[in-house]
Amino acid sequence: MKNILTQFLALLFLFFTTKAYSNTINEINFIGLNNSSENTLLNQLPLQIGDEYTDSSSNIIIQSLYKTGLFSDISVINYENSLKITLIENPTIKFFDINLDSGSGFSNWIKGEKMLISNELLDEELENSELSTGNAYTKYKLDEFILLLESKYSSSGYYNAEITPNISVDSQNRVGIELNINQGDRAKIESFSIKGANKISEENLLELFKIGEADMMLVNYFTNKDLFTEAEFSQGIDSITNTYFDSGYLDFQILNVETLLDENKEKISITIEILEGIQYQLGEITFDGEYSAIGLEQLNEAISLKKGDVFNRNLVIQDIQTLTDLFADEGYAFVNINPITSEFLNSVNINFNIALNKKVYINRITVSGNTRTQDEVVRREIEVSEGSLYSRSTLRDSLVKLRRLGYFSDVQISTSEVEDMPDKIDINFSVEETQTGSISFSVSHSNNYGISFGAGIKEKNVFGSGNTLNADLNVSESYNRVSFYFMNPNYNDEGHSVSIGAFRSEINDDDIAANSYEINTTGASIGYGIPLSNNTRLNTEFEFSTNEIKCSALFSGSGYEASQCASSGNDEFKLNINWNENTLNDYLYPTNGVNNSLSAGIALPLGDYRYFDLNADHTSYRPVSNSTTLKFTGNLNLSKGYSGKALPFYKRNFGGGSGSVRGFGNKTLGPLYPNGKAKGGEIAILGSANLISPAFFFDNNEKMRMSAFIDAGNIYEKSSNIKFGDIRMSTGFGFAYLSPIGSIGAFISTPIIKKDGDTIEDFGFSLGTGF
Repeated sequence: MKNILTQFLALLFLFFTTKAYSNTINEINFIGLNNSSENTLLNQLPLQIGDEYTDSSSNIIIQSLYKTGLFSDISVINYENSLKITLIENPTIKFFDINLDSGSGFSNWIKGEKMLISNELLDEELENSELSTGNAYTKYKLDEFILLLESKYSSSGYYNAEITPNISVDSQNRVGIELNINQGDRAKIESFSIKGANKISEENLLELFKIGEADMMLVNYFTNKDLFTEAEFSQGIDSITNTYFDSGYLDFQILNVETLLDENKEKISITIEILEGIQYQLGEITFDGEYSAIGLEQLNEAISLKKGDVFNRNLVIQDIQTLTDLFADEGYAFVNINPITSEFLNSVNINFNIALNKKVYINRITVSGNTRTQDEVVRREIEVSEGSLYSRSTLRDSLVKLRRLGYFSDVQISTSEVEDMPDKIDINFSVEETQTGSISFSVSHSNNYGISFGAGIKEKNVFGSGNTLNADLNVSESYNRVSFYFMNPNYNDEGHSVSIGAFRSEINDDDIAANSYEINTTGASIGYGIPLSNNTRLNTEFEFSTNEIKCSALFSGSGYEASQCASSGNDEFKLNINWNENTLNDYLYPTNGVNNSLSAGIALPLGDYRYFDLNADHTSYRPVSNSTTLKFTGNLNLSKGYSGKALPFYKRNFGGGSGSVRGFGNKTLGPLYPNGKAKGGEIAILGSANLISPAFFFDNNEKMRMSAFIDAGNIYEKSSNIKFGDIRMSTGFGFAYLSPIGSIGAFISTPIIKKDGDTIEDFGFSLGTGF
């Protein structure tokens, strides 16, 4: 009986204890709200009306409300099942003004300084930090924002940057913030040395850094080499490490990096201490795992690594990629090649362990981003099909072909695995459309042609079809021309092209002399082309034209074109054959590859003219760095009459100006008439070397290029009298911009090899010219 009574009392005590510490919430009230919504806060609470309130509920509620960042103080009281939550709100941000000060514009121009952080970037950071107008203010958020900015400035070498906040709070608990930023001057490198360099010279190692001790004064103004940034310093450290690893020094270490700022934080001294170690050579190179799909002999032939060579980590990485591509071309898209190394004295043995995984087939091919170009135009350049075996090199070739079209500013490939189908893969070609045509209108006046009006359209992707359409109209007192050209580059889905053209021109030449000659030409052409390989084509064109020629007394006289002016028959039937090779990696801005062409044309005996022309043209691009490209061009053109007929005087080769030897007047090079005007020649020899890079002095320079160039060449009257002492040469700078109406080019040039009587043209401007 006693035990039963004891148990009853214990249960009764537990019941009242529970009632005391666990109550059902019947009401929730907020006290102190001015700016915050009560409904929004109720949704933030972990407890709602009807839930049980325990002794831990108060802390949970306070923590959840603090996380909103809206309150500086919170207290919770439970009185008779009614929660009273008392709040002190943080101020809301009324405004946040940032004043940027980097000195006067003139002094910054002299020092080459720019604002490191723009107002646009600051506004974006304010949004990310929740400090824009209308957000709740806390000192913690402002301190974190200032620390972020200080970090950006110091990492870019602005150790003197000053950031000062001014804060005011009005009667409505709204805070106004004014942030004054003076970025100061970037720290300059006073000295830079590397200790411990013996196998590779200190001078060569220092050249791996984009930053360093100042160049000569004028050069340093453009390079700013002595301005310190942590990012470029880290890149240099990585370059040193990679250089040693690629030279066989696998034990290379950077022992210490010491950077010392002077008291004013304006100059920095850098000392790097390194340990080179010994140089390793390649030992045995073996293969292990699933390599039977290729075979040992082909694998050994594919790699560049050879026993006894200096160990080169970069070559190992390249050979892994080569082996990966070999197996990927056999359908093994997810092959895994793991190089296992072992050291013996100063040799490193490499064993390539190969795990093939399953063969992969292409499930779906999709195209995205082609808002203008038709799907089939893109797909006909893709050399793989749905259901076929995966091939990485074929996909890479397809990518290059799409970029070479010139319809897109960017082309990318992405792959994705297919759910529940481990042997299938989806491929997406993502393209970004670009300007493929140009429209031109012009009104001008010249002494040669008088007032002239011009209009034209050039479009190589008409209505997204991939077809080319060119139409031009030029009207002036001395020159009129209208032309039309259309080409379908893939009319039969096998890459065969067809083209048609028609033209009419009327020339009344005043350049050689007043009313020297008139030529009225009407003609038409038809062409056909076939692909010989992925990179080569053979094109043919047949052209007919009829020419009416009238000459002045001067132009019909001695020393000019007496025999041709006396001829009454001027009909022409011409056959042109062209072979072209194109391995450029991009149409708009190539950085690698070549474009070669050989062409031959002959005026057939069906007409009155008898002449032929032979042309060899070369353009190549080679990357010098990530942002710099070297471009070479060469052109050799021979035009000559046959069967006792002379080459028509207006079919001769001319040179000088844009597209030829810049710095000399347009079409002024070569042999001259008795009055000193250019008469053209049978042979043209032209060439150039160009160093091309993005126009770095513009912020948005994706469609801008600049170049330094050297042009050379001349026009010769006969192929038998070529004298290389007559070569002209010039140098200068060029600029090109892909505008909404087409490419715009300009150049400044000066001759470096010239002769008395040459016509000099220091500046040129053109539409439709790029790099």
